[in-house]
Amino acid sequence: MLDIIELDPQVLLLAALACFTGAYVQTAIGFGMAIIAAPLMFYLDPALVPGPLSFVILMMCLINGWRFRKGLELNLLAPALLARIPGSLVGVWLLGVMSQSWLAILIAFTIMLGVLVRLCNLALPTNGATLSLGGFLSGVMGTSTTIGGPPMVLVLHGADMHRIRANLAGFFLVSSLMSVIALIGGGYFGQAQLLQAAPLVPAALLGNWLAVQTLHLVSRPVMHYGSLALCTLAVIGMLINTLS
Repeated sequence: MLDIIELDPQVLLLAALACFTGAYVQTAIGFGMAIIAAPLMFYLDPALVPGPLSFVILMMCLINGWRFRKGLELNLLAPALLARIPGSLVGVWLLGVMSQSWLAILIAFTIMLGVLVRLCNLALPTNGATLSLGGFLSGVMGTSTTIGGPPMVLVLHGADMHRIRANLAGFFLVSSLMSVIALIGGGYFGQAQLLQAAPLVPAALLGNWLAVQTLHLVSRPVMHYGSLALCTLAVIGMLINTLS
């Protein structure tokens, strides 16, 4: 792993921009931070994913979790959070057995799953079984790639926007904490990753703050389809760079 002082300033700037953009989108629609930031940061430097990005996401989730705390439904989220624990363990195991190329393919798959969820308006019934499955898959994907949103978005997609935002904020807060703990236990997060994440946290918090201040000025369709287009382009660029 590279130390923060060895990172190229241009790489650091672009990674911060990816975190800023991802945080803005996630605050606006409830998810999207990792979908946008992970492929871009992986393309810039694979060492930034999952460890440093997971920590940045945790810091942002603390803010969103507090902001939407009144709309949280802990009873609803309990099956998903419990199932995420074994999912996180499987995610750590995947990090140990997968090559960088296969990890890139897994990231691409999870991103395109999220894109399809948003484009097709797919929705599953929200019950204990689907929440458990969504939580488990979120744990696997979130810990190994930082992209744990699509499975839970699929389960909660039929709810109104306020309910989705509140419950996703609560779920991501606990689940991102689980991921960081699992990465620490697996030896994938330590002082080097913390130092890499430190300059990226302010960029994410700025994106979060700006979203709260300007959401009323932004067209939701533009935000929606623009973020999906960015995700798709990021996947293509990441796969070309990794598999060539």
